[in-house]
Amino acid sequence: MQNNVKTGRLAAVRRLYVYLVAFVSQMATLVGVNELVGVISRAWLERSGAMLDPFWRTAAAGSIGVLIVATPIFLVHWGLAQRFRSEVAERRSVWRKLFLYASTAAGLIVMLSNSGRLLREIAWLAFGGDLGAMESWPAGWLQWGVMAVIGAGLVQQWYGVLHEDGDLGHEARFARFVRHLFLVLAGLAGLGVAIWGGRMLIQIGLQMVLDRAFGAPEWGWWQRPLADAVSQALIGTWLVQAIWRQWQDALALNPAEGRAVMRRIYLYLGVLIGAIATLTPAALLLREGVLMVIGEGGDSLAKLLDRMTGPVSFIPIGAVVWRWCWTTLRKETDAYGDSNESVTVRRVYTYLVTATGLALLWVGAVELLHALIDAALVGGVWREPLANGVALLAVGAPVWVIFWRRAQSIAERDDAAGLVERNSWPRKLYLYGVALVGALVLLFTLAQVIYRVLLVVMGEPNAMLSSGELAYRLADSVVAASLWALHLLALRADSRFEKAGEVTLEAPQSPSERRAALEAHIAWLEAELAAARAELAKLEGGS
Repeated sequence: MQNNVKTGRLAAVRRLYVYLVAFVSQMATLVGVNELVGVISRAWLERSGAMLDPFWRTAAAGSIGVLIVATPIFLVHWGLAQRFRSEVAERRSVWRKLFLYASTAAGLIVMLSNSGRLLREIAWLAFGGDLGAMESWPAGWLQWGVMAVIGAGLVQQWYGVLHEDGDLGHEARFARFVRHLFLVLAGLAGLGVAIWGGRMLIQIGLQMVLDRAFGAPEWGWWQRPLADAVSQALIGTWLVQAIWRQWQDALALNPAEGRAVMRRIYLYLGVLIGAIATLTPAALLLREGVLMVIGEGGDSLAKLLDRMTGPVSFIPIGAVVWRWCWTTLRKETDAYGDSNESVTVRRVYTYLVTATGLALLWVGAVELLHALIDAALVGGVWREPLANGVALLAVGAPVWVIFWRRAQSIAERDDAAGLVERNSWPRKLYLYGVALVGALVLLFTLAQVIYRVLLVVMGEPNAMLSSGELAYRLADSVVAASLWALHLLALRADSRFEKAGEVTLEAPQSPSERRAALEAHIAWLEAELAAARAELAKLEGGS
């Protein structure tokens, strides 16, 4: 037994060394290849006799030197890693998965960054750019094309190794986390690039329409930005689709992937990103609309519309992402059920959005009350606070009400689901966090008012706040006290349920949740059985 433990520890140290050195040397090789291809392409296509220049000779010598050292080191260590590939423990090891997914990520970065540059230049030419004015032609094109092909080859190579290892979709716990983390990060990166590129396309289209409508003098400004937008939209969309195919491939191999916690995190983050990309610009548009209604600003219609193209461009892209992620999330929850971890992710999402909506509502209510106080005491209205308050309230209040009622509808149930919801840490963190912030704001504002009043009572007439400042502090106190009391009542209601004799949860409250719990338990048992069989096969092979 002790020998097996010692052997396992030595194998872990060996894997750490081998895969770390292999990855570092691989990255050095990629850097060297990129530099060498750049030097050769420029020397061949742009500068005759470039190698007579000390700068180019130094660059070529440096890249060749890196390749001469790094390439053999990588090949030796990768060969050493492959020598142990017949062992199940080697193929399933977390260090191997870290190396393979990190290498795949590096290949994706090389492929997509160089492909993006090439697509941008091609799009610029297609939109009327001048080839003679393009500094990257032809050497840059050659370098980007070669590196894009090399990056694609690396992605294909390492993804093929992952498939050949035979445990894709059925990895051990930490190895599965590595795959999920790679898919989440790569998918979110692609989603961000796609959203930004798509919104740039819409914004440029709107600005071109405004230019035609209002007769802007400069017409060719859109060629470079449009080329950038097309490149980003294509690259981001491809990456999102490619990563989603990987999620779906793993799901086909193992249905338990449908309720994996990282998959749910990915979808919930997509929902959040889509909601933010939709609601934030909507609030900005509403603010501009309020300012127009109350007569703030003297900008011309052309400038006003030009200023609104930015927020407007986000809304359709954000709405598409929001709807797709939410629809997919609902379908998968209905089809595969929830694990304990995915239920926790849902609660974190619910209370995070609730807290965000409450913060917007809180700030918006304070801003609006300040504006109304100015109108009552001074006779005029500060238009900026009024517009900010209305916009924040219009976005924050519906978000908070919807998600708060959704959480409360579960917490107020007198059954097992209600018990779990009331005792969940996301709910406790939300309720106590809001109560703490409300108490601190109330303490600060009321204490300041009472302090000033007491100074006046004690004979210090200049210590009193002005009527406006006093009203501001009282308004802040009213908002803080209202929200503080509301959440304290929710905490009190939760505690009343506990005092009524609730006990710990023994079983899910519905057949669907019971089925999901049983499926999760069966999946766990199958994974444990597979690991035990693999260890037994290893022991039998060693004997």
